[in-house]
Amino acid sequence: MMTKITPLIICGGNGTRLWPISRKHSPKQFQRIGGEGTLTFFQTAVQRHRSSQFADPIIVTGRIHEGTVRKQLQELQVKARIICEPMGRNTGPAVLAAAEVVLADDPDAIFVVVPADHVIEGDLVTPLGACIPACQAGHIVTFGITPRYPESGFGYIVDKGPLGEDPFVRQVAQFVEKPAVEDATALIEAGNAYWASGISMFAAKTIRSEYRAFDPMTAAHVQQSVLEGTVEDGVLYLQSEPFEKAAAQPTESAVFERTERIAFAPLNVSWDDVGSWKAMYGISPADTDGNVLQGNVIAHEAQNTMVRADSRLVSVVGLSDIIVIDTADALLVARMDETQNVKAIVDELKRTGRPEAERHHEAKPAMVPMVDAKLVSQLAPSENYQVGAAEIGVGSTLTIEPGDARQALVVRGRVHATGAEWQKSVGEGGRIYADAKAPVVITNLSDEKSELLFVTLESADFQPKSIGQVVNG
Repeated sequence: MMTKITPLIICGGNGTRLWPISRKHSPKQFQRIGGEGTLTFFQTAVQRHRSSQFADPIIVTGRIHEGTVRKQLQELQVKARIICEPMGRNTGPAVLAAAEVVLADDPDAIFVVVPADHVIEGDLVTPLGACIPACQAGHIVTFGITPRYPESGFGYIVDKGPLGEDPFVRQVAQFVEKPAVEDATALIEAGNAYWASGISMFAAKTIRSEYRAFDPMTAAHVQQSVLEGTVEDGVLYLQSEPFEKAAAQPTESAVFERTERIAFAPLNVSWDDVGSWKAMYGISPADTDGNVLQGNVIAHEAQNTMVRADSRLVSVVGLSDIIVIDTADALLVARMDETQNVKAIVDELKRTGRPEAERHHEAKPAMVPMVDAKLVSQLAPSENYQVGAAEIGVGSTLTIEPGDARQALVVRGRVHATGAEWQKSVGEGGRIYADAKAPVVITNLSDEKSELLFVTLESADFQPKSIGQVVNG
């Protein structure tokens, strides 16, 4: 009987280097790679692992993105198990939680952990299948990419030679985390260093046993968060209090760099982590002038330029080696070689409290904070309150930020609301209040669109105390 591999896709991170398309509430992995009508990064990761070699995937995501994950899986007609984290604790606890879940059903389960936001082209099935025996023997296999140039933004894996009789699976001499360019050059010239791909493969019981050896407290907290979690509509919501106590570490530093079970295998695929707009330009099909034009764009006398217009018409004349990214509420113009510095813009937006760092506004009022929702109407704000209405499509999500004197009244349909330490299903006439501890994520899990009426009180004095506990509980 063929051993199936379970894809584990971690949907975390904010992807700030692809701002203004990618933002906190709609990060890179959920953006469409080629603009409207194309698959998202997350969807391509799911599609990549749909052959008979693979079991149904497990998706670990935050509550704020649950609706988006559901919607994009629905577009692909893919069945998956979804685990919702109450807060981000890096990849280590996320992987460990997934291991606890799958081991309850299959003590011999094998994971392949794949990034949700990379572009990979080529055969993955053959090399992953070749690593199954090593994983069954208790090894943790990381995968490397032959480096094309010295890159200081990537980690490196240094090859130590064959692990056993099979020359494909290798020993790891060391991991080198984001070396300086001159050090990266020396590693490549030595001929035995590979870019760390972010892909790893192991038996679920191995990662759990290693975590218990190296960080028993985190292992216990994560296990408790799974056992005390709640399941609704097929989604596991991890218990917040124990999960928050888990050490926020990636699996690399928590286990991979410390274990004697580590191994390595090279991948002969086209791989890009698409960590900048320059990288996005590099993976996109260009015209005869080297231009990548996406959306409503007119270009004249332009060369080697990327222009993406998600709504209005954008026209460029005489540009060369420039990136232009236009959304409804923000415009980015940058030299191609400076796109790694877009993060500095996002940092400034965060420092000054600008909402463009977190979500797409599209001229929506601040009192209706939406991800996939559609503004229906808005009353002129008074001195003490604002009122507006929004529609939420099937599988879509919106978020109420913590600490605001806000409430939402469901006037049509049924939604699912999740706060810091509570969740509930709300039908017509039901109310949802802001939670003082965490964002409230509202997801339309019905088969028709829902409509909500929002009221925001301008004075915090109007907000009931312990509103998340008392009113929503």
